[in-house]
Amino acid sequence: MSTDLNKPWRCVLAILGFFIVAFGQPAWSSSLGAFAAFLGYALIGRVVISYSRPLSRFWVAGIWYFAVQMVQLSWFVSHPYAYIYIVYVGVSLLLGAQFGLVGILITPRRLRSLIGIIAIPSAWVILEWSRLFILSGFSWNPSGLVLTGNVFSLQLASFWGVFGLSFWVLLVNLLGLRAWLLKARVAYVVWILAALMPYVYGYVHVVYHEYWMEEEHRLALNENKSPYFSAILVQPAFPAEEAFDFGDTRDFVSFVMREWKHILKITQKHSGKTVDLIALPEFMVPFGTYTFVYPYEKVAKAFEDILGKESLNFLPPLELPFAAQSLTDEGIRWFVNNAFWAQGLSNYFNSDMVIGLEDAEDTQNGREYYSAALFFHPMRELFSEEKFRRAERYAKRVLVPMGEYIPFSFCRELAARYGVNGSFTGGQEAKILTGSKLPFGVCICYEETFGHLTRENRQLGANLLVNLTSDAWFPCSRLPQQHFDHARLRTVENGVPLIRACNTGVTGSIDSLGRLTAKLGNTLAETEESSDSILVHVPLYHYRTLYTLFGDKLIIGFCFLGLFGFGIYEYKHRRRP
Repeated sequence: MSTDLNKPWRCVLAILGFFIVAFGQPAWSSSLGAFAAFLGYALIGRVVISYSRPLSRFWVAGIWYFAVQMVQLSWFVSHPYAYIYIVYVGVSLLLGAQFGLVGILITPRRLRSLIGIIAIPSAWVILEWSRLFILSGFSWNPSGLVLTGNVFSLQLASFWGVFGLSFWVLLVNLLGLRAWLLKARVAYVVWILAALMPYVYGYVHVVYHEYWMEEEHRLALNENKSPYFSAILVQPAFPAEEAFDFGDTRDFVSFVMREWKHILKITQKHSGKTVDLIALPEFMVPFGTYTFVYPYEKVAKAFEDILGKESLNFLPPLELPFAAQSLTDEGIRWFVNNAFWAQGLSNYFNSDMVIGLEDAEDTQNGREYYSAALFFHPMRELFSEEKFRRAERYAKRVLVPMGEYIPFSFCRELAARYGVNGSFTGGQEAKILTGSKLPFGVCICYEETFGHLTRENRQLGANLLVNLTSDAWFPCSRLPQQHFDHARLRTVENGVPLIRACNTGVTGSIDSLGRLTAKLGNTLAETEESSDSILVHVPLYHYRTLYTLFGDKLIIGFCFLGLFGFGIYEYKHRRRP
Protein backbone atom coordinates (compact mmCIF):
# COMPACT_ATOMS: atom_id res chain seq x y z
CA MET A 1 0.00 0.00 0.00
CA SER A 2 1.34 3.43 -0.96
CA THR A 3 1.98 5.94 1.82
CA ASP A 4 3.35 8.81 -0.28
CA LEU A 5 1.79 12.17 0.49
CA ASN A 6 2.84 15.54 -0.90
CA LYS A 7 3.50 18.50 1.36
CA PRO A 8 0.22 20.39 0.74
CA TRP A 9 -1.82 17.32 1.62
CA ARG A 10 0.27 16.74 4.72
CA CYS A 11 -0.54 20.26 5.89
CA VAL A 12 -4.25 19.96 5.06
CA LEU A 13 -4.70 16.65 6.88
CA ALA A 14 -2.64 17.74 9.91
CA ILE A 15 -4.60 20.99 10.28
CA LEU A 16 -7.96 19.26 9.81
CA GLY A 17 -7.06 16.59 12.36
CA PHE A 18 -5.82 19.31 14.74
CA PHE A 19 -9.13 21.19 14.72
CA ILE A 20 -11.19 18.01 15.13
CA VAL A 21 -9.16 16.66 18.06
CA ALA A 22 -8.25 19.93 19.78
CA PHE A 23 -11.86 21.12 19.89
CA GLY A 24 -13.40 17.66 20.15
CA GLN A 25 -13.67 17.59 23.93
CA PRO A 26 -17.21 17.92 25.37
CA ALA A 27 -16.21 21.27 26.90
CA TRP A 28 -15.79 22.58 23.34
CA SER A 29 -17.96 20.48 21.00
CA SER A 30 -19.54 17.07 21.54
CA SER A 31 -20.13 16.74 17.79
CA LEU A 32 -16.46 17.22 17.02
CA GLY A 33 -15.74 14.72 19.78
CA ALA A 34 -17.61 12.05 17.84
CA PHE A 35 -15.49 12.84 14.77
CA ALA A 36 -12.31 12.79 16.86
CA ALA A 37 -13.18 9.33 18.15
CA PHE A 38 -13.89 8.20 14.59
CA LEU A 39 -11.39 9.95 12.36
CA GLY A 40 -9.46 12.80 14.03
CA TYR A 41 -6.37 10.83 15.01
CA ALA A 42 -6.43 8.86 11.74
CA LEU A 43 -5.81 12.10 9.84
CA ILE A 44 -2.56 12.85 11.65
CA GLY A 45 -1.70 9.15 11.47
CA ARG A 46 -1.91 9.36 7.69
CA VAL A 47 0.57 12.23 7.77
CA VAL A 48 2.89 10.45 10.19
CA ILE A 49 3.23 7.26 8.10
CA SER A 50 4.23 9.30 5.07
CA TYR A 51 7.60 9.81 6.80
CA SER A 52 9.94 6.83 6.72
CA ARG A 53 12.40 8.02 9.38
CA PRO A 54 11.38 7.32 13.03
CA LEU A 55 12.74 10.68 14.19
CA SER A 56 10.62 12.51 11.63
CA ARG A 57 7.53 10.64 12.80
CA PHE A 58 8.35 11.59 16.39
CA TRP A 59 8.60 15.29 15.58
CA VAL A 60 5.49 15.41 13.41
CA ALA A 61 3.31 13.56 15.94
CA GLY A 62 4.86 15.37 18.91
CA ILE A 63 4.48 18.90 17.54
CA TRP A 64 0.93 18.18 16.40
CA TYR A 65 -0.14 16.89 19.82
CA PHE A 66 1.69 19.76 21.55
CA ALA A 67 -0.51 22.15 19.55
CA VAL A 68 -3.62 20.13 20.50
CA GLN A 69 -2.72 20.44 24.18
CA MET A 70 -2.09 24.16 23.89
CA VAL A 71 -5.77 24.43 23.00
CA GLN A 72 -7.15 21.90 25.47
CA LEU A 73 -5.04 23.30 28.34
CA SER A 74 -5.63 26.94 27.42
CA TRP A 75 -7.52 27.35 30.70
CA PHE A 76 -4.10 27.48 32.38
CA VAL A 77 -3.49 31.05 31.21
CA SER A 78 -6.59 32.38 32.97
CA HIS A 79 -4.61 31.97 36.22
CA PRO A 80 -3.56 35.38 37.60
CA TYR A 81 0.11 34.53 38.20
CA ALA A 82 2.67 34.67 35.38
CA TYR A 83 4.55 31.50 36.37
CA ILE A 84 1.62 29.50 35.04
CA TYR A 85 2.85 30.10 31.46
CA ILE A 86 5.94 28.01 32.19
CA VAL A 87 3.75 25.21 33.55
CA TYR A 88 1.36 25.53 30.60
CA VAL A 89 4.05 25.19 27.95
CA GLY A 90 6.02 22.58 29.91
CA VAL A 91 3.05 20.25 30.39
CA SER A 92 2.02 20.62 26.75
CA LEU A 93 5.55 19.75 25.65
CA LEU A 94 5.62 16.69 27.88
CA LEU A 95 2.32 15.41 26.51
CA GLY A 96 3.47 16.17 22.98
CA ALA A 97 6.63 14.14 23.55
CA GLN A 98 4.55 11.19 24.75
CA PHE A 99 2.46 11.23 21.60
CA GLY A 100 5.63 11.59 19.57
CA LEU A 101 6.85 8.28 21.01
CA VAL A 102 3.62 6.65 19.87
CA GLY A 103 4.08 8.24 16.45
CA ILE A 104 7.34 6.31 16.05
CA LEU A 105 5.37 3.07 16.28
CA ILE A 106 2.93 3.95 13.49
CA THR A 107 4.19 2.32 10.30
CA PRO A 108 2.40 0.68 7.35
CA ARG A 109 3.82 -2.73 8.27
CA ARG A 110 2.42 -2.57 11.81
CA LEU A 111 -0.97 -1.47 10.52
CA ARG A 112 -1.21 -4.68 8.51
CA SER A 113 -1.11 -6.92 11.64
CA LEU A 114 -3.67 -7.28 14.41
CA ILE A 115 -0.96 -7.21 17.07
CA GLY A 116 0.35 -3.94 15.66
CA ILE A 117 -3.12 -2.41 15.69
CA ILE A 118 -3.44 -3.43 19.38
CA ALA A 119 0.08 -2.45 20.44
CA ILE A 120 -0.03 1.18 19.34
CA PRO A 121 -3.08 2.21 21.44
CA SER A 122 -1.72 0.00 24.25
CA ALA A 123 1.47 2.04 24.34
CA TRP A 124 -0.51 5.28 24.35
CA VAL A 125 -2.79 4.18 27.18
CA ILE A 126 0.16 3.17 29.36
CA LEU A 127 1.72 6.59 28.77
CA GLU A 128 -1.56 8.33 29.68
CA TRP A 129 -1.87 6.20 32.81
CA SER A 130 1.73 6.94 33.83
CA ARG A 131 0.91 10.64 34.16
CA LEU A 132 -1.08 9.88 37.31
CA PHE A 133 2.13 9.17 39.20
CA ILE A 134 4.23 12.24 38.36
CA LEU A 135 4.32 14.62 41.37
CA SER A 136 0.65 14.88 42.38
CA GLY A 137 -0.35 13.36 39.07
CA PHE A 138 -1.71 14.87 35.87
CA SER A 139 -5.13 13.48 35.06
CA TRP A 140 -6.41 15.98 32.49
CA ASN A 141 -7.17 15.32 28.84
CA PRO A 142 -7.16 11.55 28.40
CA SER A 143 -8.01 10.84 24.76
CA GLY A 144 -11.08 8.87 25.81
CA LEU A 145 -12.73 12.08 26.99
CA VAL A 146 -14.00 12.64 23.43
CA LEU A 147 -16.42 9.73 23.89
CA THR A 148 -18.04 11.27 26.97
CA GLY A 149 -19.97 14.01 25.21
CA ASN A 150 -22.67 11.51 24.23
CA VAL A 151 -24.58 9.74 27.02
CA PHE A 152 -24.49 6.42 25.12
CA SER A 153 -20.79 6.28 24.23
CA LEU A 154 -20.04 7.45 27.78
CA GLN A 155 -21.43 4.17 29.17
CA LEU A 156 -18.43 2.18 27.91
CA ALA A 157 -16.54 3.67 30.89
CA SER A 158 -18.51 1.31 33.15
CA PHE A 159 -16.61 -1.55 31.51
CA TRP A 160 -12.98 -0.39 31.75
CA GLY A 161 -12.83 3.27 32.74
CA VAL A 162 -11.56 6.32 30.92
CA PHE A 163 -8.32 4.63 29.85
CA GLY A 164 -10.41 1.95 28.19
CA LEU A 165 -12.12 4.76 26.27
CA SER A 166 -8.71 6.10 25.24
CA PHE A 167 -7.73 2.65 23.98
CA TRP A 168 -10.91 2.40 21.94
CA VAL A 169 -10.51 5.87 20.43
CA LEU A 170 -6.99 5.09 19.19
CA LEU A 171 -7.99 1.61 18.06
CA VAL A 172 -10.90 2.89 15.97
CA ASN A 173 -8.73 5.58 14.39
CA LEU A 174 -6.03 3.07 13.51
CA LEU A 175 -8.63 0.79 11.97
CA GLY A 176 -9.81 3.76 9.94
CA LEU A 177 -6.26 4.53 8.86
CA ARG A 178 -5.77 0.87 7.88
CA ALA A 179 -8.99 0.90 5.82
CA TRP A 180 -7.88 4.13 4.17
CA LEU A 181 -4.61 2.55 3.07
CA LEU A 182 -5.95 -0.87 2.10
CA LYS A 183 -9.10 0.44 0.41
CA ALA A 184 -10.72 -2.93 1.17
CA ARG A 185 -14.43 -3.30 1.88
CA VAL A 186 -13.86 -5.63 4.84
CA ALA A 187 -11.48 -3.13 6.43
CA TYR A 188 -14.07 -0.37 6.13
CA VAL A 189 -16.77 -2.58 7.65
CA VAL A 190 -14.53 -3.46 10.60
CA TRP A 191 -13.76 0.23 11.13
CA ILE A 192 -17.43 1.29 11.08
CA LEU A 193 -18.52 -1.54 13.40
CA ALA A 194 -15.76 -0.70 15.89
CA ALA A 195 -16.76 2.97 15.82
CA LEU A 196 -20.42 2.12 16.47
CA MET A 197 -19.76 -0.38 19.25
CA PRO A 198 -19.63 2.16 22.15
CA TYR A 199 -22.98 3.61 21.10
CA VAL A 200 -24.65 0.21 20.81
CA TYR A 201 -23.22 -0.91 24.14
CA GLY A 202 -24.28 2.38 25.73
CA TYR A 203 -27.82 2.21 24.41
CA VAL A 204 -28.33 -1.30 25.81
CA HIS A 205 -26.70 -0.26 29.10
CA VAL A 206 -28.94 2.80 29.50
CA VAL A 207 -32.16 0.97 28.60
CA TYR A 208 -31.36 -1.86 31.03
CA HIS A 209 -30.60 0.42 33.98
CA GLU A 210 -33.46 2.80 33.22
CA TYR A 211 -35.82 -0.16 33.65
CA TRP A 212 -34.37 -1.02 37.07
CA MET A 213 -34.22 2.63 38.06
CA GLU A 214 -37.96 2.93 37.41
CA GLU A 215 -38.61 -0.31 39.33
CA GLU A 216 -36.66 0.98 42.31
CA HIS A 217 -38.54 4.26 42.11
CA ARG A 218 -41.88 2.43 42.11
CA LEU A 219 -40.94 0.20 45.06
CA ALA A 220 -39.76 3.19 47.09
CA LEU A 221 -43.04 5.01 46.55
CA ASN A 222 -45.01 1.88 47.52
CA GLU A 223 -43.08 1.83 50.79
CA ASN A 224 -43.65 5.57 51.33
CA LYS A 225 -39.95 6.26 50.88
CA SER A 226 -38.33 8.86 48.70
CA PRO A 227 -36.38 7.45 45.73
CA TYR A 228 -34.27 10.61 45.70
CA PHE A 229 -31.39 12.05 47.68
CA SER A 230 -32.08 15.72 48.47
CA ALA A 231 -29.23 18.16 48.94
CA ILE A 232 -28.67 21.88 49.19
CA LEU A 233 -25.60 22.75 47.13
CA VAL A 234 -24.02 26.10 47.92
CA GLN A 235 -21.99 28.13 45.42
CA PRO A 236 -20.87 31.36 47.15
CA ALA A 237 -18.56 32.58 44.33
CA PHE A 238 -16.08 34.09 46.79
CA PRO A 239 -12.84 35.57 45.38
CA ALA A 240 -9.94 33.16 44.96
CA GLU A 241 -7.59 35.10 47.17
CA GLU A 242 -9.34 35.91 50.34
CA ALA A 243 -7.57 38.54 51.98
CA PHE A 244 -4.87 39.67 52.54
CA ASP A 245 -3.86 42.99 53.11
CA PHE A 246 -6.19 43.90 55.90
CA GLY A 247 -5.23 46.59 58.36
CA ASP A 248 -5.63 44.32 61.34
CA THR A 249 -7.12 41.01 62.43
CA ARG A 250 -10.49 42.59 63.26
CA ASP A 251 -10.93 43.73 59.65
CA PHE A 252 -10.09 40.24 58.47
CA VAL A 253 -12.59 38.64 60.85
CA SER A 254 -15.27 41.12 59.82
CA PHE A 255 -14.64 40.26 56.17
CA VAL A 256 -15.04 36.53 56.79
CA MET A 257 -18.15 37.14 58.89
CA ARG A 258 -19.68 38.93 55.90
CA GLU A 259 -18.98 35.80 53.86
CA TRP A 260 -20.75 33.61 56.42
CA LYS A 261 -23.71 36.00 56.45
CA HIS A 262 -23.90 35.71 52.68
CA ILE A 263 -24.04 31.93 53.01
CA LEU A 264 -26.93 32.23 55.46
CA LYS A 265 -28.76 34.51 53.03
CA ILE A 266 -28.43 32.26 49.97
CA THR A 267 -29.53 29.15 51.89
CA GLN A 268 -32.40 30.81 53.77
CA LYS A 269 -34.83 30.24 50.86
CA HIS A 270 -34.71 26.49 51.57
CA SER A 271 -35.89 26.83 55.16
CA GLY A 272 -38.49 24.25 56.13
CA LYS A 273 -37.64 21.84 53.31
CA THR A 274 -36.66 18.23 53.88
CA VAL A 275 -32.95 17.93 53.16
CA ASP A 276 -30.58 14.97 53.44
CA LEU A 277 -27.33 16.93 53.06
CA ILE A 278 -25.98 20.45 52.77
CA ALA A 279 -22.74 20.69 50.78
CA LEU A 280 -20.46 23.72 50.79
CA PRO A 281 -17.35 23.97 48.62
CA GLU A 282 -13.66 23.41 49.13
CA PHE A 283 -11.77 25.77 51.48
CA MET A 284 -14.85 27.90 51.75
CA VAL A 285 -13.64 30.50 54.25
CA PRO A 286 -10.29 31.30 55.90
CA PHE A 287 -9.24 30.32 59.42
CA GLY A 288 -9.10 26.80 60.73
CA THR A 289 -12.18 24.79 61.57
CA TYR A 290 -11.66 25.20 65.31
CA THR A 291 -9.98 28.61 65.52
CA PHE A 292 -11.95 30.86 67.90
CA VAL A 293 -12.11 34.21 66.12
CA TYR A 294 -15.79 35.25 65.86
CA PRO A 295 -17.46 37.11 68.75
CA TYR A 296 -20.45 35.00 69.75
CA GLU A 297 -22.83 37.94 70.06
CA LYS A 298 -22.22 38.99 66.44
CA VAL A 299 -22.67 35.45 65.14
CA ALA A 300 -25.93 35.01 67.05
CA LYS A 301 -27.12 38.38 65.72
CA ALA A 302 -26.36 37.24 62.15
CA PHE A 303 -28.44 34.08 62.57
CA GLU A 304 -31.30 36.05 64.12
CA ASP A 305 -31.34 38.76 61.44
CA ILE A 306 -31.20 36.36 58.50
CA LEU A 307 -32.85 33.11 59.62
CA GLY A 308 -35.14 34.51 62.29
CA LYS A 309 -35.18 34.54 66.07
CA GLU A 310 -36.12 30.84 66.23
CA SER A 311 -32.75 29.96 64.65
CA LEU A 312 -31.07 30.87 67.94
CA ASN A 313 -32.56 27.69 69.38
CA PHE A 314 -30.44 25.68 66.96
CA LEU A 315 -27.06 27.19 67.75
CA PRO A 316 -24.51 24.82 69.34
CA PRO A 317 -23.86 25.17 73.08
CA LEU A 318 -21.11 27.49 74.24
CA GLU A 319 -18.55 24.81 74.98
CA LEU A 320 -15.71 23.03 73.28
CA PRO A 321 -15.14 22.36 70.46
CA PHE A 322 -17.41 25.18 69.27
CA ALA A 323 -16.72 28.01 71.69
CA ALA A 324 -14.16 29.27 74.18
CA GLN A 325 -13.81 32.27 76.45
CA SER A 326 -11.08 34.84 76.01
CA LEU A 327 -10.01 37.94 77.90
CA THR A 328 -10.41 41.11 75.83
CA ASP A 329 -10.30 44.87 76.50
CA GLU A 330 -14.04 44.58 77.13
CA GLY A 331 -13.64 41.75 79.62
CA ILE A 332 -14.16 38.03 79.22
CA ARG A 333 -16.08 37.20 76.04
CA TRP A 334 -17.16 34.10 74.17
CA PHE A 335 -15.62 33.43 70.77
CA VAL A 336 -16.75 30.79 68.32
CA ASN A 337 -15.28 29.18 65.20
CA ASN A 338 -16.16 27.97 61.71
CA ALA A 339 -17.40 24.71 63.21
CA PHE A 340 -19.97 26.74 65.20
CA TRP A 341 -21.35 28.34 62.03
CA ALA A 342 -21.49 24.99 60.24
CA GLN A 343 -23.07 23.13 63.15
CA GLY A 344 -25.64 25.88 63.55
CA LEU A 345 -26.71 25.55 59.90
CA SER A 346 -26.79 21.76 60.19
CA ASN A 347 -29.04 22.00 63.24
CA TYR A 348 -31.30 24.62 61.67
CA PHE A 349 -31.99 22.52 58.56
CA ASN A 350 -31.94 19.26 60.55
CA SER A 351 -29.58 17.98 57.90
CA ASP A 352 -26.12 16.49 57.62
CA MET A 353 -23.52 18.91 56.32
CA VAL A 354 -20.20 18.53 54.54
CA ILE A 355 -18.01 21.60 54.12
CA GLY A 356 -14.50 22.27 52.88
CA LEU A 357 -12.29 23.96 55.47
CA GLU A 358 -8.71 24.00 56.69
CA ASP A 359 -8.15 21.70 59.64
CA ALA A 360 -5.17 21.20 61.92
CA GLU A 361 -3.88 18.43 64.12
CA ASP A 362 -1.03 18.20 66.62
CA THR A 363 1.26 15.24 65.95
CA GLN A 364 4.68 14.04 67.08
CA ASN A 365 6.17 15.96 64.16
CA GLY A 366 4.45 19.20 65.15
CA ARG A 367 1.25 20.79 63.91
CA GLU A 368 0.01 19.54 60.58
CA TYR A 369 -2.54 21.31 58.38
CA TYR A 370 -5.02 19.72 56.02
CA SER A 371 -7.32 20.81 53.25
CA ALA A 372 -10.30 18.87 54.49
CA ALA A 373 -13.98 18.07 54.20
CA LEU A 374 -15.67 18.29 57.61
CA PHE A 375 -18.84 16.30 58.21
CA PHE A 376 -21.42 17.54 60.73
CA HIS A 377 -24.54 15.75 61.96
CA PRO A 378 -27.48 17.76 63.31
CA MET A 379 -27.56 17.73 67.09
CA ARG A 380 -30.70 15.95 68.23
CA GLU A 381 -30.32 16.99 71.87
CA LEU A 382 -28.63 20.35 71.92
CA PHE A 383 -28.12 20.66 75.64
CA SER A 384 -27.71 17.09 76.83
CA GLU A 385 -24.89 16.13 79.15
CA GLU A 386 -23.16 14.24 76.35
CA LYS A 387 -19.85 15.84 75.33
CA PHE A 388 -19.78 16.97 71.73
CA ARG A 389 -17.09 15.57 69.50
CA ARG A 390 -15.23 17.10 66.62
CA ALA A 391 -16.70 16.64 63.17
CA GLU A 392 -15.57 13.70 61.07
CA ARG A 393 -12.87 14.64 58.61
CA TYR A 394 -11.70 13.57 55.19
CA ALA A 395 -8.28 14.99 54.32
CA LYS A 396 -7.53 15.83 50.71
CA ARG A 397 -5.06 13.34 49.25
CA VAL A 398 -4.10 14.95 45.93
CA LEU A 399 -2.56 18.35 46.66
CA VAL A 400 -1.90 20.99 44.00
CA PRO A 401 1.85 21.61 43.49
CA MET A 402 2.90 25.16 44.40
CA GLY A 403 -0.60 25.94 45.65
CA GLU A 404 -1.10 23.41 48.43
CA TYR A 405 2.35 21.94 48.74
CA ILE A 406 5.84 22.87 47.56
CA PRO A 407 7.34 19.90 45.67
CA PHE A 408 11.03 20.88 45.67
CA SER A 409 13.16 22.99 48.02
CA PHE A 410 14.25 25.32 45.19
CA CYS A 411 10.57 26.20 44.64
CA ARG A 412 10.14 27.67 48.12
CA GLU A 413 11.42 31.13 47.23
CA LEU A 414 9.19 31.27 44.13
CA ALA A 415 6.18 30.10 46.12
CA ALA A 416 6.83 32.70 48.83
CA ARG A 417 6.48 35.47 46.25
CA TYR A 418 2.89 34.40 45.78
CA GLY A 419 2.08 34.04 49.47
CA VAL A 420 2.61 30.27 49.75
CA ASN A 421 4.94 29.73 52.69
CA GLY A 422 3.95 26.26 53.83
CA SER A 423 2.37 23.04 52.73
CA PHE A 424 -0.69 21.06 53.63
CA THR A 425 -0.27 17.47 54.71
CA GLY A 426 -1.85 15.04 52.29
CA GLY A 427 -4.49 12.61 53.47
CA GLN A 428 -3.66 8.92 53.40
CA GLU A 429 -6.91 7.15 52.60
CA ALA A 430 -10.44 7.31 51.31
CA LYS A 431 -13.14 7.80 53.93
CA ILE A 432 -16.79 6.87 53.90
CA LEU A 433 -19.12 9.26 55.71
CA THR A 434 -22.34 7.69 56.92
CA GLY A 435 -25.19 10.11 56.46
CA SER A 436 -28.73 9.76 57.71
CA LYS A 437 -29.85 8.34 54.36
CA LEU A 438 -26.83 6.60 52.82
CA PRO A 439 -23.03 6.27 52.99
CA PHE A 440 -21.10 8.56 50.66
CA GLY A 441 -17.52 9.28 49.68
CA VAL A 442 -15.96 12.72 49.36
CA CYS A 443 -13.37 13.98 46.92
CA ILE A 444 -11.97 17.49 47.00
CA CYS A 445 -11.26 19.57 43.91
CA TYR A 446 -9.51 17.72 41.09
CA GLU A 447 -9.29 14.46 43.04
CA GLU A 448 -12.43 13.52 41.13
CA THR A 449 -10.41 13.47 37.92
CA PHE A 450 -8.54 10.42 39.25
CA GLY A 451 -10.71 7.38 38.55
CA HIS A 452 -8.74 5.00 40.76
CA LEU A 453 -9.15 7.27 43.81
CA THR A 454 -12.88 7.72 43.33
CA ARG A 455 -13.25 3.97 42.85
CA GLU A 456 -11.85 3.43 46.37
CA ASN A 457 -14.90 5.21 47.80
CA ARG A 458 -17.20 2.89 45.90
CA GLN A 459 -15.29 -0.19 47.03
CA LEU A 460 -15.62 0.93 50.64
CA GLY A 461 -19.40 1.11 50.30
CA ALA A 462 -20.22 4.60 49.03
CA ASN A 463 -23.57 4.82 47.25
CA LEU A 464 -23.07 8.51 46.42
CA LEU A 465 -20.08 10.67 45.54
CA VAL A 466 -19.74 14.23 46.81
CA ASN A 467 -17.26 16.65 45.30
CA LEU A 468 -16.25 19.95 46.89
CA THR A 469 -14.44 22.22 44.46
CA SER A 470 -13.21 25.71 43.79
CA ASP A 471 -12.28 26.58 40.21
CA ALA A 472 -11.94 30.26 41.07
CA TRP A 473 -8.22 30.31 40.30
CA PHE A 474 -9.05 29.84 36.59
CA PRO A 475 -11.91 32.28 35.86
CA CYS A 476 -13.64 32.64 32.50
CA SER A 477 -12.07 29.49 31.10
CA ARG A 478 -12.98 25.96 29.99
CA LEU A 479 -11.67 24.43 33.22
CA PRO A 480 -15.01 24.28 35.10
CA GLN A 481 -16.67 22.41 32.25
CA GLN A 482 -13.70 20.05 31.75
CA HIS A 483 -13.72 19.41 35.49
CA PHE A 484 -17.43 18.60 35.32
CA ASP A 485 -16.88 16.23 32.37
CA HIS A 486 -14.51 14.21 34.53
CA ALA A 487 -17.17 14.10 37.24
CA ARG A 488 -19.63 12.55 34.78
CA LEU A 489 -17.07 9.86 34.01
CA ARG A 490 -16.79 8.90 37.67
CA THR A 491 -20.54 8.29 37.96
CA VAL A 492 -20.61 5.84 35.06
CA GLU A 493 -17.35 4.13 36.00
CA ASN A 494 -18.74 3.29 39.42
CA GLY A 495 -22.50 3.26 38.83
CA VAL A 496 -23.28 5.90 41.49
CA PRO A 497 -24.84 9.39 41.46
CA LEU A 498 -22.73 12.44 42.27
CA ILE A 499 -23.35 15.93 43.63
CA ARG A 500 -20.96 18.88 43.35
CA ALA A 501 -20.72 22.06 45.41
CA CYS A 502 -18.32 24.54 43.80
CA ASN A 503 -17.15 27.95 44.90
CA THR A 504 -17.23 28.74 41.21
CA GLY A 505 -17.75 26.05 38.62
CA VAL A 506 -20.51 23.65 37.74
CA THR A 507 -22.59 23.14 40.86
CA GLY A 508 -25.20 20.44 40.34
CA SER A 509 -26.07 16.76 40.41
CA ILE A 510 -25.58 13.78 38.08
CA ASP A 511 -27.33 10.41 38.17
CA SER A 512 -25.57 7.05 38.00
CA LEU A 513 -25.80 7.01 34.20
CA GLY A 514 -23.89 10.28 33.87
CA ARG A 515 -26.96 12.40 33.12
CA LEU A 516 -27.29 15.90 34.50
CA THR A 517 -30.29 16.14 36.84
CA ALA A 518 -29.86 19.72 38.06
CA LYS A 519 -27.42 22.60 37.65
CA LEU A 520 -27.02 26.10 39.05
CA GLY A 521 -27.24 28.56 36.16
CA ASN A 522 -28.26 28.13 32.53
CA THR A 523 -25.37 29.70 30.62
CA LEU A 524 -21.62 29.25 31.03
CA ALA A 525 -21.37 32.69 32.64
CA GLU A 526 -24.23 32.00 35.06
CA THR A 527 -22.82 28.60 35.93
CA GLU A 528 -19.50 30.13 36.94
CA GLU A 529 -20.53 33.47 38.39
CA SER A 530 -23.80 32.70 40.21
CA SER A 531 -23.63 33.23 43.95
CA ASP A 532 -26.57 31.15 45.11
CA SER A 533 -27.69 27.74 46.31
CA ILE A 534 -29.78 25.04 44.67
CA LEU A 535 -31.89 22.21 46.07
CA VAL A 536 -31.30 19.06 44.01
CA HIS A 537 -33.04 15.69 43.99
CA VAL A 538 -30.81 13.01 42.52
CA PRO A 539 -32.07 9.41 42.02
CA LEU A 540 -30.67 7.00 44.59
CA TYR A 541 -30.30 4.19 42.04
CA HIS A 542 -26.80 2.68 41.91
CA TYR A 543 -25.28 -0.47 40.48
CA ARG A 544 -22.03 -2.43 40.37
CA THR A 545 -19.73 -2.09 37.37
CA LEU A 546 -16.83 -4.07 35.99
CA TYR A 547 -14.64 -1.01 36.54
CA THR A 548 -15.53 -0.96 40.23
CA LEU A 549 -14.50 -4.61 40.43
CA PHE A 550 -11.19 -4.41 38.55
CA GLY A 551 -10.40 -0.71 38.19
CA ASP A 552 -7.62 0.27 35.79
CA LYS A 553 -6.03 -3.18 36.18
CA LEU A 554 -8.27 -4.53 33.42
CA ILE A 555 -7.22 -2.16 30.65
CA ILE A 556 -3.64 -1.63 31.84
CA GLY A 557 -3.09 -5.38 32.15
CA PHE A 558 -4.52 -5.88 28.67
CA CYS A 559 -2.22 -3.17 27.29
CA PHE A 560 0.89 -4.70 28.85
CA LEU A 561 -0.09 -8.08 27.38
CA GLY A 562 -0.58 -6.39 24.02
CA LEU A 563 2.88 -4.85 24.16
CA PHE A 564 4.40 -8.16 25.27
CA GLY A 565 2.81 -9.93 22.30
CA PHE A 566 3.96 -7.11 20.04
CA GLY A 567 7.52 -7.50 21.31
CA ILE A 568 7.48 -11.21 20.46
CA TYR A 569 6.04 -10.43 17.02
CA GLU A 570 8.71 -7.82 16.32
CA TYR A 571 11.48 -10.14 17.47
CA LYS A 572 10.30 -12.95 15.17
CA HIS A 573 9.77 -10.55 12.28
CA ARG A 574 13.34 -9.24 12.48
CA ARG A 575 14.78 -12.78 12.54
CA ARG A 576 13.21 -13.58 9.19
CA PRO A 577 15.65 -13.68 6.30
